[in-house]
Order: sequence, then C-alpha cells, then structure tokens
Amino acid sequence: MNRITIRQCEYFQTVARSGGITIAAKSIGVSQPAIAQAITKLEETTGLVLFKRHHARGMELTPHGVEFLKYADELVACATRAGDVAEEIASNRCGKIKLGCFQSIAPFFLAQLVCGYREEEPGVKLEVSEMLHSELETAILKKEVDLAVMYDLGLDPATTAWQELASAKPYLVVPQNHRLAGNRSASIQEIASEDYILFDAPGSSEYFFRIFARYGIGPKIAFRSTSIESVRCSVANGLGVSILAMRPASNQTYGGNEVVPIELLEDLPNTPIVMAHRRDRDLDELSEKFISFCKGVFAQGAD
Repeated sequence: MNRITIRQCEYFQTVARSGGITIAAKSIGVSQPAIAQAITKLEETTGLVLFKRHHARGMELTPHGVEFLKYADELVACATRAGDVAEEIASNRCGKIKLGCFQSIAPFFLAQLVCGYREEEPGVKLEVSEMLHSELETAILKKEVDLAVMYDLGLDPATTAWQELASAKPYLVVPQNHRLAGNRSASIQEIASEDYILFDAPGSSEYFFRIFARYGIGPKIAFRSTSIESVRCSVANGLGVSILAMRPASNQTYGGNEVVPIELLEDLPNTPIVMAHRRDRDLDELSEKFISFCKGVFAQGAD
C-alpha cells in the first residue's frame, strides 16, 4: 500500500500557499518537476483532486484540497515536533526518571530537587515516590525506581551502587527550658538518664541505637515516632530529648513551640546521604546530569 510522505505534504503546502509550482520551486529551492511529481503522486495515493490547474493563473485548491490542507498541516507539524523531540532525547533534555526518596529526607530536599530540575530541564519528567528505607532498597532491586535519594545505612555494594550527595551530622535537640538549652555543645553522656524520644523509622532507629551502644548507654525510650516533626514536637513539649541527623531551617515546630539544637562533643559518624541505583544498571547521560544537579543542590544545603 502506498503511503503519504512528509515531503509530499510539504510540497503540497508550499504550492497551495504560493499558488503555483514555479513560485513554490523557487521558494524552497527544489526543481519544478520534483514538486509536480510529488503532487501527482499525492493525488494518486489519496484519490483526491487537490488542485485546479490554470495554465495562465497557476494552481487553485479544490474543495478537497482545502480540506486536505488542514491534515497536511497537522502531519507536517507533528513530524517537525517529532524531529525536535528526537533532538532533545539525543541531547538528554527529554525523558523520564523514576526517583525514589527516603521519607525523612523528602521534606528537606525533594521539592527543591523537583522544582529546580523542572526549571532547568523542562523536558525531563521526574516521577517521584516517597518510601521507607527498606522499601527503597527493594524498589531499586526490582527496577521500580531508577534512582533513590537515601541514607547509606549499610547498603549492599554487591547489589547497589551509590554516589554521596552530602552527609548529615547528628545533633542533640532539647526543649527551651532544658538545663542544657543554653549550651552550644554537650556530651551524649549528659542525657544518658533522661527520657528519650526515638526517631523510629526503619534503618534510622538502628543507627541511633548503635550510637548509644558505642557509649554504653541504654536510652530511656519515652516516645517513638517515624516522623521527624513528631519527634521535634514531642521534644518541644518537654516529653524528652532526642538526637537527629537532618536539621530544619527553623527551630519552631508545627505545634508552635521551639526546640534547641545543640552540637554533640563526641565524634559521631555522619550519616551519608546518597543517590543510589541498582549495581548492574549503567547510568545514562540523562541520569548523570540529574545526579550532578542534585549534588549541587545538596552542596548549597550543606552551606
């Protein structure tokens, strides 16, 4: 079956709008026989008479030609757009990235990453999912996400590869009326006997327990929560103290009270924030560009 070609439609458009083959040939730099042959072939393929031929007055669209010109315009425009998209894909300015993000990191950076990259690369769609740490590890292995922003809390290098974006330094938070609230720094030993509010997200709680075990402390757990903000609100209301890694821009909590952040004197291990992906997945340029952008955002956040 013969097919209508883009070139035939382009020549048809030019003749229709110029009113004749001679003028059309000059305007696009193509020989008159080539254009005439293309128009004849287009009419044969469609079974339509597209022009009335007037030897003295050029060529005039028939009613069928007028109607067909609408679809020829659409076809040429679509082909042009397809070419533009192909160029965008080739230059990694178009595509989709399935991004996972650990839920306790998401409030601090996710919106900034998505909005910033949307502005920088509007042709790239970020399909975002917030998950728990264990869920992210599974999603990476099952190829449900391409990339994941998460902590390195013992990632398996045999199955997962990652690049560090930043590192989160543990710090103490106490209520405003706490005896340590006026201190710039304090020892973890100074809260050994106090009620403790545990950030109990999977993976995170184990990290904090390892810190306490390192100094022989058995924390008195007064309250647990998988929400950082819930932990901060509990501290602000005097239910206990806590150790966190991520630090909001404001000390004020959702409840209106404030917590007081205090540096810890101990040389505690920072928590690496990484961009992870499946080990056997070769990163394409689209992903590499996004990772580079994320490193810049996290670097600014660290400043």
